[in-house]
Amino acid sequence: MKKVLMASVVAGIIMFFWGFVSWTVLSWHQDVSHRFSDEAAMEASIKAQAPEAGIYFLPFEEEGFKEGGASMFASIVPEYHLNMPVTLGVGLLCYIISAFLVVMALRMTHGLSYGQRLGYICLLGLIIGFVGHFPYWNWMNFSTPYVLVMIVDSVISWLLAGLVIAKWIEGSQADE
Repeated sequence: MKKVLMASVVAGIIMFFWGFVSWTVLSWHQDVSHRFSDEAAMEASIKAQAPEAGIYFLPFEEEGFKEGGASMFASIVPEYHLNMPVTLGVGLLCYIISAFLVVMALRMTHGLSYGQRLGYICLLGLIIGFVGHFPYWNWMNFSTPYVLVMIVDSVISWLLAGLVIAKWIEGSQADE
């Protein structure tokens, strides 16, 4: 179990640092996003029209849909207070738990080479990215470039984590 926990923690840390690079060093997430033309006016409108935190749809009901009209799917936090240490800690914990789950899935395999284990983990990363983001493209009209960046980001994250996981975890025959 020590190998499982070590692989999970190290892989989680690797994914955490990849997330930092992906979101702050590379510009690809910003390149597929848009800025409101007047952020102050938009913020005032959000506070006036969406006074409580939660998920909002425009139109809210299908009957309100007008061909050619605007639509929106948004997570609104009218009084947001950033607590970066907590946010970073929760993010790291999420990556470690995710890595642990992938390690447990890999342990169910048998007789895979290092390359096959790495490929298996990358495939899981593709599945995670696809299932996690494609429905937003289909149902909420998220842009194709945005969804593709998110899916590729997931695959890269799992490739990097997989380099460690595949080295330390050998499947059901692994000596713990």
